Amino acid sequence: MMKIVAGIMRHDMGSGQKRRERTQVMPGGVTRAEHAYLPDGDRLHMLDVYRPEGAEGALPLVFNIHGGAWVFGDKDLNRFYAATLAKAGFTVVSISYRLLPETDLKGQVADIAAAAKFTAEHAGEFGADTRSVMLTGDSAGAHLSSLYYSVASDAELAGLYGIEPGLPFDVRCLVLSHGVGDIHELLLNGKGEFIRATAPLQRLFDKGMFGKKPLESPLFARSSIEEAGKNVNFPPVMLIGCDRDVYLQHTLRLKRYFSEKAPRLEFFFTEGEAGARLSHVYNILRPEWEESRRANDASLAFFRECMAE
Repeated sequence: MMKIVAGIMRHDMGSGQKRRERTQVMPGGVTRAEHAYLPDGDRLHMLDVYRPEGAEGALPLVFNIHGGAWVFGDKDLNRFYAATLAKAGFTVVSISYRLLPETDLKGQVADIAAAAKFTAEHAGEFGADTRSVMLTGDSAGAHLSSLYYSVASDAELAGLYGIEPGLPFDVRCLVLSHGVGDIHELLLNGKGEFIRATAPLQRLFDKGMFGKKPLESPLFARSSIEEAGKNVNFPPVMLIGCDRDVYLQHTLRLKRYFSEKAPRLEFFFTEGEAGARLSHVYNILRPEWEESRRANDASLAFFRECMAE
């Protein structure tokens, strides 16, 4: 059943991507190079490196993990966003990773860890300064970026997820756009309460992430951002959101969590008339919009401030 649901979601999101991209133009003045981060021939074990054309030497690194409800997309989904950030003077690594239900959550974290390790090992070739890294993701990618940071930072969790403990680069800040943080309650109403009518869909996702008996998986209770981060010292965090985001309540939950957990929290939120046309991950999918420029410029300014600290 999960394969059927994933197929429907991929069709719908893929159609939206094609319609959107017909109206978009890639920013000029940026180079892009593709690399396999695992030598197995899997097209989802690839990453792209973006840099300003003509730039020399190592630049601060933005390591980006795309969204797509854990079931859809690859590195190309965020290519306009990645190129936009690179043009501002950064090396941007945008990765693909395997999707549900072809893999599980453990497999996705393993892919991210492999891509991060490969990036660190080839930093000289990529022109990336691994001492200054912004780890970022949107929607499901925000969950995965935070989860990866937590797992790599916690030796016990690293063992559970089957990856090497320790981050391969110095993450100065975590930037989460329209993040979905609690994967045990994906769909929330306006009061932040789980929508009980979506329980069958939730059970499908649970099985896709953790196996046929999710509650018996040792990862189940260590997989939301709050659960995985219990023993973790986070870097400064920036949250980007808007009041018309269907997953707004997740952003507000993350705001409450990181206001206590992170040493510094920036909350970039657009509402009312200023955000009349904005919706979920607008700044990622439509980086050419003025509203998106403001959000993304704010994230890069935050990164620069964190590098200076």
